Amino acid sequence: MFDRTDISKQTNIPVSVVMATYNGAKYLAQQIQSLLDQTVVPNEIIICDDASTDHTLAIIKQFSSHPQIKYNVNGTRLGVVGNFKKAVSLATPGHYIALCDQDDIWLPEKIEKSIHALSIIDDGHTPAMIYSDLVLISSNEEVLNPSVDNELGHDKYKHCLQTLLFGNFVLGCTVMMNMQMRERFSDIPENKSFNHDAWITLIAFSFGKVSSLNRPYIKYRSHDNNVTFTNHRKKNRIARIQNHLFSLFAKTDFLEEEIILVQTFYNQYQDRLSTGEKKMLQNFINLSKRSYLQKKIAFEIAFKNNWIKRF
Repeated sequence: MFDRTDISKQTNIPVSVVMATYNGAKYLAQQIQSLLDQTVVPNEIIICDDASTDHTLAIIKQFSSHPQIKYNVNGTRLGVVGNFKKAVSLATPGHYIALCDQDDIWLPEKIEKSIHALSIIDDGHTPAMIYSDLVLISSNEEVLNPSVDNELGHDKYKHCLQTLLFGNFVLGCTVMMNMQMRERFSDIPENKSFNHDAWITLIAFSFGKVSSLNRPYIKYRSHDNNVTFTNHRKKNRIARIQNHLFSLFAKTDFLEEEIILVQTFYNQYQDRLSTGEKKMLQNFINLSKRSYLQKKIAFEIAFKNNWIKRF
């Protein structure tokens, strides 16, 4: 964890912010301005547009007088992961890479804090990244929750490889990664079920390095086109019990996507994993053969072992 009083040296590591856009005209100008207003302005802001049909490109061109702004327009749609992979590939070699969504607002110290935190764990050889919490805001910037982690329940347990297997707790827009992690970014499979943030987070918590900032540095907008929160609703206790009982007696895909992701990751990187990590991933993959109840028990054991006690 890091605080301003902890900053004992100023780093001069160049940073590329890479943003993937698609029909993001409504909030894009505010996001770009928040990047230009950083206490440490990025060396380049690479915007890769995925063949938008609205006024996204016109808004990007409004900022073209700023030397940091560089943009690319895809001839055909690549999708979210493909577009981010393209954007990362366009960044100048040797830079730290900060991933950026099109509809958020970065707080002024986001890049400064991220550079410092990443430079502390970066050994120049190991894939490394830092991440943070976010402030959840409405479309008109009303604060809905000062912590996205709290909104999604990610503040209730320890962030580690064991809990990560059951669901990603890192939002990619908070991530800054080093050069070695950037090299692994191009390895992300072309699978619509996989998110780029889940893949690099698995790397970070297994054979990589990872740290988190101690406070939010992004205002994360909840709106109709944001699937993270339009699909997330806090269920009351009765609804949770009903859902649980229904799943016991019905065909369910509980953990199916997570198991496929971990299986693919294991196949690709098993030679980089420790013996303990291999065993943990193998045990998780083997849940594919288990019933919903057995999966649920494994889920509860994993989180019980890593629950953060709050009094």
